[in-house]
Amino acid sequence: MQFSYQFDVAGIMVIMTSLICAWIRPKLMKNFSLSLKLLILCAIAYNLLDSVTIILLQIANPKTYYITYFLLLLYFCVLFLIPYNSAKYFYELCGEKVNRLFMDGSLAIVIAASTFGNIFFDLLFKMDKETMYYSHGPLSWLSFVYYLLCASMVGACTFRHSRYLGRIRKRLLITVFMITIFDLIYQIILPEHSLTGLIIALAVAMTIVVFCFVDVTIDELTGLNNRTGFIRSCDELMHKQSMEGYSMVKVQVYHMQELNERTGMENGDKVLMLLAENIKRCVDNAKNKAVCGRIGGDTFAVLLDEELSINTITNASLSESITNPLTGLDYAVSFYAGVYRLEEGDNDINKMLDHAGYALKWVSGNFKTNVAFYDADIRKEDEHRKSVEQRVRGAIQDREFKVYLQPVCDTMTRERVSAEALVRWIDSKNQMINPGDFIPILEKNGFITELDLYVLDEVCRILREWINQGLDVVPVSVNFSRVDVDHYGIVEEIIATVDKYRLDHKLIKIELTESAFNDNMENIITMLRKLRENGFIVMMDDFGSGYSNLNMFKDMPLDIVKIDMYFLRNIENSEKGLIVLESVVQMAKRLGLQIVVEGVETQEQYDFIRKLRCEMIQGFYFAKPMPSEIFPDQITAG
Repeated sequence: MQFSYQFDVAGIMVIMTSLICAWIRPKLMKNFSLSLKLLILCAIAYNLLDSVTIILLQIANPKTYYITYFLLLLYFCVLFLIPYNSAKYFYELCGEKVNRLFMDGSLAIVIAASTFGNIFFDLLFKMDKETMYYSHGPLSWLSFVYYLLCASMVGACTFRHSRYLGRIRKRLLITVFMITIFDLIYQIILPEHSLTGLIIALAVAMTIVVFCFVDVTIDELTGLNNRTGFIRSCDELMHKQSMEGYSMVKVQVYHMQELNERTGMENGDKVLMLLAENIKRCVDNAKNKAVCGRIGGDTFAVLLDEELSINTITNASLSESITNPLTGLDYAVSFYAGVYRLEEGDNDINKMLDHAGYALKWVSGNFKTNVAFYDADIRKEDEHRKSVEQRVRGAIQDREFKVYLQPVCDTMTRERVSAEALVRWIDSKNQMINPGDFIPILEKNGFITELDLYVLDEVCRILREWINQGLDVVPVSVNFSRVDVDHYGIVEEIIATVDKYRLDHKLIKIELTESAFNDNMENIITMLRKLRENGFIVMMDDFGSGYSNLNMFKDMPLDIVKIDMYFLRNIENSEKGLIVLESVVQMAKRLGLQIVVEGVETQEQYDFIRKLRCEMIQGFYFAKPMPSEIFPDQITAG
């Protein structure tokens, strides 16, 4: 018989190319299972053996008879190992245990037939010692039967785990099946030009590309399910059994970013891997089927029965094991978790994760406990959050958010010298929604930036109308959240909005709350400098509401400091409060900063502020926030 080895060389090139692609992502290669690694090696070995034996048969040198015969025996052994490892890998991928007795037994039979059976009875091939003529044996069809057997097992496993595999992987399997059928037909028509090596290489290469690049379900670092794999695994589990008593759990490392910054990314990865190992061990030892995965940078999720979920989270050894690799480093690692108990009819996995995630946010920073259950109180708060999130975009479009202005007065003359813009939400039922009910929610989901820019636009529109009407105007300060600092291009958007209404930049004061100055100082300093360079007045709002680092004022490009009303509570009865306030005022003056004292509500407070000679004053004692429509009448009021 005459053979050609070009297709086998092409097969080697195909599989080597796919391996080079996988090598680009070494963490993925590290997480290749043993069965997949063996499958890749078998595919390479098959193509190499096929090429070498074809060349030796074409040379037809009787001196190479034993070498050729031995390589042909290896060739058939590898030929049977390929479907064996493919089936094992597929079962592992689907989280199912293969019948080892059946699989190993059938493999042993075909291996025995291809070695000892062939040596004594020429079962799979014959080769003449003198002419080196090669021909098929009476059991040459055994390879086809064994491939069909393994393919049937993979097909049955595919049917059982259809939900986990997803559309892309099922299409891959159909493609492999179709090209295999094509190969069989091709072999019948042109037996001397085998495509089998190339077909096997293509199948393995497509598996690597699809499973490790296109449709990835495994987390690179931990080897657990990633978010996609976790959701699919949960979906499959929920359609196979009752979920009574199950819980969705989200686990997160406390202050992961700070941990990475203080101890290094390598130690941060160790923490994540240890946490993953502990969770995986708990899941593997569960009496009932459970699913776990790493669904975010420092966030893990577990779907498991109620009893195990509580034990997993409250197990002290988990926290201790995380701390061990960091011995010697001054950092204690802790974690917290949110738990959502599944209810009858629950089938939306993303919604379950959302509920557990909200409980997780609720417990974050709580020093009394590190576990929160999604109970009635949290549900009520969560539903309110979702209602606000759903309504707020439409509210902006329908202009339900109104700008109220509170005058800021000259301390000595009591004349209005500027104003602060405050947002009020008046819904379609003409009911005012308290800012405390929606501002924190918008800060958490990042929507606050759109609202802040909307308020700025409204303020600019109002000022332009007043100027066009010939009214006297005063500068207006607009509050920006700490979330806005990290919003890309925020300064450019502020400038563009003000320029759209052809306003002098000095008419707009930008207020940042004091809490923003404790986050990303570098970004804040860059933002404030850009604003000042473009003529805006920059203010720190709510000074004294947190734990201010007084030393930072020497670096902060500020124009005005607003002293928080907290200092003025019972000030007439607090000697220490008077001392603190007086010290802050003197420090600000020496740094060349103007001062606005806000929250002035009594004559006694006002008299004390006048003695300190603070430039500006704000509070209910002078005026409450008022609709912008009536503010022009109040500009010169005393």
